[in-house]
Amino acid sequence: MKKLYICVALLLVVLLYPVFPQTKQEIVFLYTNSLNGILDACQCAADPKGGLVKRGYAITQLKKKYPNALLLESGDFCSYYPDTLLTKYIIKGYKHIGYTAVGIGDQEFAAGVETFYQYRNELPFVCANLQYFAGGRWQATKKHITVTIGNKTIGITALIDTDAFKYYPDEIVSKIKISEPKEALQKEIKNLAGNFIVVISHLGYEKDKELAVQFPQIGLIVGGHSQTLVKKPVKVGSTLIVQAGPNGSRIGVLRAIVTDTKITGYEHSFVLPKWEDPDDPIIEKMIAEYNEENAKRFPR
Repeated sequence: MKKLYICVALLLVVLLYPVFPQTKQEIVFLYTNSLNGILDACQCAADPKGGLVKRGYAITQLKKKYPNALLLESGDFCSYYPDTLLTKYIIKGYKHIGYTAVGIGDQEFAAGVETFYQYRNELPFVCANLQYFAGGRWQATKKHITVTIGNKTIGITALIDTDAFKYYPDEIVSKIKISEPKEALQKEIKNLAGNFIVVISHLGYEKDKELAVQFPQIGLIVGGHSQTLVKKPVKVGSTLIVQAGPNGSRIGVLRAIVTDTKITGYEHSFVLPKWEDPDDPIIEKMIAEYNEENAKRFPR
């Protein structure tokens, strides 16, 4: 009988062993934040900026290298100036680049709530705690999306801070409703239970750390709003926090080994598009169109 138990035990080990490696999956996350409406590159000695035209080319190359990568944006890609024309071309550029999920920052409404509403279907916007009044009624984006890579389903949700519109005019503030981020997140964690959970956060770096403590179910927080350069991922409990700094100057690259619902290993780097790097030809053409239209608005 003892031999029988041993044989059964060995058989179970043989049968179940192949299952365990299948819980691991490499997932590549590319992440950006805080472009601040910078379309063109700037050869500024103190603060060089690659702009969307350089970022577009760099991301194209990264997607060739990592064809299954998830590309995430955590907001404030539009300018803080109320420029409807610039917003139009930034949105077009982002659509061309092809983001997986786009969190919403306050600057996406700087050109007006109706302007955002006009482009609401152009990008995969996600936000669990934001409503805005446009088109004659209160609107909302998707609260989460899911993406499957290999044997992993990644649940992506996003949050915006309740104070994000603190300095905006009443014309905008009166058309925005932001619910308590942690309450909204609690609901989304229930909806995404069992998946690897990514939170695209427009709360700011310090609040991201608090979020990781309170919600250990989160695997990855991709931050924004505070424009903090997190040089290497910060681990709070078992949650990683990343953010790419100001002015869209960097693209974060996180090659993560996801085991069950946590990151158990990773490699991290930044790509810094430079002035001498090639332009994205489609965005370069968009910039020429923008400049032509802009010149008509302000004739000499």
